[in-house]
Amino acid sequence: MFSSKGNLPVRDTDTGDLLELLLVMAVVTILINRAFLAMTHYPKIAFGSLHISHMLWGGLLMLFALVMLFRFWNPSIRLLAAFISGVGFGLFIDELGKFITEDNDYFFQPTIAILYILFVTLFLVFRSLINRFPLTEREISANRSFREILGSSIIPESRYLRGYYFVRRIAFTSLNRFLSIPKVIPAVMLLFVFASLLQFATIFGWVNPNWVPFDNVSGLSIVGAFISSMFVLIGLLRFRSSRITAAHWFKRAILINIFVTQIFLFYQSQLTAMWGLAVTLLVYACISYYISYHPDTKASTIKS
Repeated sequence: MFSSKGNLPVRDTDTGDLLELLLVMAVVTILINRAFLAMTHYPKIAFGSLHISHMLWGGLLMLFALVMLFRFWNPSIRLLAAFISGVGFGLFIDELGKFITEDNDYFFQPTIAILYILFVTLFLVFRSLINRFPLTEREISANRSFREILGSSIIPESRYLRGYYFVRRIAFTSLNRFLSIPKVIPAVMLLFVFASLLQFATIFGWVNPNWVPFDNVSGLSIVGAFISSMFVLIGLLRFRSSRITAAHWFKRAILINIFVTQIFLFYQSQLTAMWGLAVTLLVYACISYYISYHPDTKASTIKS
């Protein structure tokens, strides 16, 4: 489809959902694939001197998804293609270590950290595409008319992949219910502040708790932890004058953790760093929820 203004292509209103599904399935595929290979002691599909790498299956799935997009217009088919291409991309990029090392080393240690950087970058790029360049009224109207002509349902109601959207709804509903429980967000933020202060004290050698994992940690990871702890300290200093300002500093500290510290934790600990990332994302969700529903935030939104 093309818009009447300069014959520019009309963007799809479902782009955000499709890109999200692609990324989610790629990450899930990598985790499942690596877990399966570890449990089965890394079997190979081989015929004599030939070895069929799972990267090839990933490429085949991505090709199949493209053929579906070339063949059909239906939004439900595009959703299925996003799912298949996500699985294919996960299988493909999982073998990154083989193609950036001279000896084709699948177990190349930095691979997981590089994959983490890749997916974070893709998430930010995709989010920028959706949020910074909103669709025009003409594009929204064209999408609506197109769906009416096809008689296809909106993507979340598609009969394809209902399980994915069911799990997605359950996850977000459960998270919102958890965050809305009284005292949960203050408790999580308090634990986060305590952990950050303990981390700060550990960096300077003031305390040395055995359960704080600072053994064999890279210098850049420690720098990220230091900056994150400093942001928490600034937030504490601003807490009495403005809790919402303090929360913003805490959020900056979490973002430093996600975009700096976690990268090197994945380099050191490989997939075991997923647990730390899950906790970090939970803290991020709590702080974001607090900022979104704080009276000062609502008041500033009404004024603007």
